[in-house]
Formats: sequence, C-alpha cells, structure tokens
Amino acid sequence: MKNKIIFLAIVFLVLLGLLIGIKKNRTHREEMRMEEIIRKEKEQHYQDSLKSLQEVRRAEKSIEKSEKSEKSERLSKPKEDYSVYINNSIHNSDDNVNIAVTVVDENGNLSPSISSSIANVYNQSEFSGNTGLLRSSFLQRSDFQELFQGNSVIIENLNLSNYADYVAVGKIHYTLSKGTLVEGTFVCTVTLSMNIISTNQKTIVKSITYTSRGNGASEEQAEKFAVDKLLQKYSSDYSSI
Repeated sequence: MKNKIIFLAIVFLVLLGLLIGIKKNRTHREEMRMEEIIRKEKEQHYQDSLKSLQEVRRAEKSIEKSEKSEKSERLSKPKEDYSVYINNSIHNSDDNVNIAVTVVDENGNLSPSISSSIANVYNQSEFSGNTGLLRSSFLQRSDFQELFQGNSVIIENLNLSNYADYVAVGKIHYTLSKGTLVEGTFVCTVTLSMNIISTNQKTIVKSITYTSRGNGASEEQAEKFAVDKLLQKYSSDYSSI
C-alpha cells in the first residue's frame, strides 16, 4: 500500500512537471509570437517611413526642377520693353517738381477731363502738373493696378523717374440717382481714390480718398456740381505732397 502511494505521488509529480513545462512552453511561444508581431510592425513602420521620405524627396526634386525650369525660362525670355507705354515727349524738368496725373474711370479708361483738372490744381500751386505720361495701352493692363498699389518693380520698369518726380494715379467712380427732396432732380456721387507715388523712392507717399455729391436739374448738371466740389476740396486739402 505504501509503495502504491509513493508510485502515485511520483506519477502526480511527473504530470505536474509536464503541465508546468507545457505552460512554460506555451508562454514562451506566445512571447515569441508577440515579439514577431512587434518586429513586423516596426519593419512595416520603417518601410512606410522610408517610402514617405522617398516621396518627399521626389516631390522636392520635382519642385526644384520646376523652379530651375521657370528660372531658366525667365532668363531666356527677353525683358519686356515698358518704354512703349510711356509718352517720352514728357521730360522731368529740374526747374520744378513735376507731377504726372493719370485718372481712370471704373472701366479702366482714361478720364482726361479729371486728369487735366487735377494737373491744373498742381499748376496753381508750387508744382508742375501734366497729363498723358502713361499711354492708354498701359491702363488696361494688370500692371496699372500694380502701379496704383505702388509696386516698385513696375515703377522701375517704367523708368518713371526720367519723366516726373511724382505720379498721381487715381480712380474715379460716378453714381447717379434721382433726388428725393425735390422731384425731377438728380444726385451725383463722385468718389476719387488717388495715390501719389514718389518715382525716386518708388513708393506711395500719400493716399487720398474723397467723396462729393452734387444736385442738379439734370444728370449732367448734378455731375458737374459734384466734380466741382471734389476739385475744390482737392485744391484746398490735398494739393500738397
């Protein structure tokens, strides 16, 4: 009986050892499987990062190639001759401070009467005003808007300092409506936006925006009164640089 108990005890210990071994082996295999998964994930992440880096480098090379191509094209392309947009019969005199005036309407067309009137305002002060420096072909270009905003590159391209000390570039807008106080009358609202540009400094030195209104028995009369008020205001408040 004693030997049987010992035998059973030995069998139990052997089985227990086998179970512990199986468990350890299973745990070891699970650890190896997790390590393999982690290794593969790291490898995939590395491959993805490498692929992303390669794509970035290809994009950078493509951009660099495009920039070089554009630069080469600009260098090979002959520089535009802006002198065709200038009335070169006008010269910058050393005797006076010369101001070249150009005002366009809402359609970008020259407004000769307003341009001349403002030039005359300068002529009645210490300056010498003139019109016609910029040809009408330039006024329809996007470069005119750049000039209006004081773009130094456009100022340089036009060589404006050869023709004037300042250029007064403006835009005028008219709005007509029927009068509300007196039947049969009209109201004209005129808004002038003007930038005075130093051709030597190549920058805007003064900006003007003014709105005037005129009433009249006709649209023409209302517009005339509005413009007269605007010119009076320009002469009294804005004719200095």
